[in-house]
Parts: sequence; C-alpha cells; structure tokens
Amino acid sequence: MIGQMNNGDHIRIKLFGKEKDVEVFLCDYNRQAFSQEETACLNWLIENADLTEYRTEIAAWCNEQYEICGETVLSEEDVEDEIDIFAIAINVTGIPRSKDGVAYPEISYFGDCKCDEEHGICIGFRDKKFLGIGFQDWTL
Repeated sequence: MIGQMNNGDHIRIKLFGKEKDVEVFLCDYNRQAFSQEETACLNWLIENADLTEYRTEIAAWCNEQYEICGETVLSEEDVEDEIDIFAIAINVTGIPRSKDGVAYPEISYFGDCKCDEEHGICIGFRDKKFLGIGFQDWTL
C-alpha cells in the first residue's frame, strides 16, 4: 500500500510478473503532493490492474498501429517485448470526464511502444475499470 506521494516519485511495481521501477506523475503540474483521492486511485491500480490480463487488448491496439504501416502482426506473447511502461499518469482532477465524446482516463500506464515510437502508449482506467488504449497524449 502506497502512502504519501509527490509528483515525480518512483515506485516499484509488478509488470508482466516482473518488478520494475516507474515514475508516478500528476497531470496537474501545479501541485507536488498527491491528494487522498489520487493516492487511493494509485493503490487501486497497483492492486487490481495487472497488465497481463490485458495482453489481448494491447496486442490488438498495437496491430492496428502496425496495420497502418503494413508491418508484421504482433501476438499476445510478444506484448511484453513490444511495450515499455515507464510511468503511471494520474489525472483525477486535471481534465473532464469526457470532452467531445471522448472519455479520459483517471489513471494510466504510460510508456513507449515499438508500433508507434513517436506517440507511445497509454493504457487507461476510469472508475476502477479498464477504459481502453490510446496514445500518450490521451491522458495528457
């Protein structure tokens, strides 16, 4: 269980069954300390959102990106080598729940992906549910 956090702190979490250090940052750059709501959201993600359970969705999203370029198809087994999660982005208070019909994540795994090195990957959650996958700017 994570206690008090500040913007930019690092934590160790399990990703695809392996321990990894990731940065945790607030999309509200004007604050340093996390609110209780933001800390609770982070704890929920760490305890309940295992990326292994989303291999199918991640592979499908990456394959959509590869299809645009006409490149190879990614299997679920390749997902761990395809993406590199380096951060968790928290946006509980920063942007509206939805804008122009697009729902935005409260919290997301944030990283790089080989299928689109320019835009990266964001695996988003809202209201303690998987919301979807998009580019990094979805949560920013």
